[in-house]
Amino acid sequence: MADLHPENGTVRVAFISTFGGGNVSPVKAIDLDAAEIIFQTCGLSEDQAAAFRAKVQRNKVASIETTVDEQVAAKFRYTKP
Repeated sequence: MADLHPENGTVRVAFISTFGGGNVSPVKAIDLDAAEIIFQTCGLSEDQAAAFRAKVQRNKVASIETTVDEQVAAKFRYTKP
């Protein structure tokens, strides 16, 4: 899931796990360019990432299903300090 902050252009990216448990820790990208790179890191092809970016830009919020490998998923899991 991603949403675009209308005032400063930052993009919040959050992953909701459908299996494996654990909470998600949102990531904030400085702009849509940076968010598009995150989308690609998380399993979307260049074309899919570009289309998702356009959808976020147009609607200010969007979601997409993707499969993230365990190593990438670990970077987004919330861990208690």
